Amino acid sequence: MSGSPCHIHTQLFDGRAVNSGRAKFWIREFVHGYGDVRVIDRAVRSIFDCGYARVTLSDVQAQLLHGALSKCREFFAMPIENKMRHASGDFNFGYRPMGREYSSTVDRPDLNDCFTLWSDRTDLITHSEEIESLTTAMLRWRDCAAEVVGDVGAAIAHQFSGALPPFRAASHLQVNHYRATKFDRDLLQDCHEDGNLMTVIHADAPGLELLVDGRPVPAETCRDEIILMPGSVLQDLTGGRIAPLDHCVRNLQQGERTSMMYFVNPELNDPVFPWVYHESMPAPDLRDRIRGNPSAYGLPDVPVL
Repeated sequence: MSGSPCHIHTQLFDGRAVNSGRAKFWIREFVHGYGDVRVIDRAVRSIFDCGYARVTLSDVQAQLLHGALSKCREFFAMPIENKMRHASGDFNFGYRPMGREYSSTVDRPDLNDCFTLWSDRTDLITHSEEIESLTTAMLRWRDCAAEVVGDVGAAIAHQFSGALPPFRAASHLQVNHYRATKFDRDLLQDCHEDGNLMTVIHADAPGLELLVDGRPVPAETCRDEIILMPGSVLQDLTGGRIAPLDHCVRNLQQGERTSMMYFVNPELNDPVFPWVYHESMPAPDLRDRIRGNPSAYGLPDVPVL
């Protein structure tokens, strides 16, 4: 997707501050996960300047992603009664059938079923021992996605003299599966933001659209590419400097479609304070808002695991 205006290619900096128009960036000494300073710098610049970022994966990372997607497709190909064996009572862990989640209003449910894996907690998925190859492949990809989020998120926090809060125990993978069924609706998912800190997404077919300057822009991902989408929690942390990215899924009347998301939330054991706030007031604890955000989509609260 090199033609995208937000697939930014930049040079390494020599340690001096560089003014991007919205923030200043420094080359960092504390890269610890994903590790490529150039990739991280491009992603941070793009999030500030364009509202989202594309990241190109290494061959090994792309193999982990597509290994997980392959196992997910095998799972969704199973009969519904087999999939329902792996659904929790509140449909928050494991399989979630279509109709339980919505993006805008309850009368317009998302036209997909999904599978979720929170943190490392395979024990919260019923009969998880029967699908160990699926959860193992997903967790291998999760580790890769978490490294990207850790480095990009830490670099963003650094611009505000803040620190990225721990997130792994409150974050989850979600795989959405869209069947080849013909629906009359123009959107398979209505326009929404994810109500979290950040989403890492890859889809194996077109349909995702990002709202850029109020206009829907198709955002197909290449085989070795992910998109980083800020959520409203990042907006709260940055005092509004980074806006949440609205997006939707267009009904293109195509075949099956699978998308892999890593939904990132701060852990809720300790207070979560914004990096930017009015100095005349105490810094607000964001935990209650973060905890309840999923209710806007018909889902249970963010768990403390």
